[in-house]
Amino acid sequence: MTDDVMDVTDRIERLELFEERLGVQLEGLSAFVERGFLTVRGELHPRNGTELNQDTELVVAAYDATSRVIGTASNYFTSEDFFGIETFELSINLPIATVARVRVYPKKA
Repeated sequence: MTDDVMDVTDRIERLELFEERLGVQLEGLSAFVERGFLTVRGELHPRNGTELNQDTELVVAAYDATSRVIGTASNYFTSEDFFGIETFELSINLPIATVARVRVYPKKA
């Protein structure tokens, strides 16, 4: 990792109740800020079996120190095309350099 890359993985907040409600689990999450972009990576798994119960949207929201949302991104996973595990990478162009919190959660698509 170079000096201009900041690891902010420790600032990730998962909403595990949302994961449980949708029957999914997020694993292997990481977050890095580089050149004005926040990039979040990880895996989406079903809690049971190899298929999603429903189409799912994965949302990433970045917050500043005053809890203002400074950027968002999302990715859609369709139950029809999903099998077992999916990796994801979501990038957000940041208006400021400091990310205080990164929230990652699933919701119904």
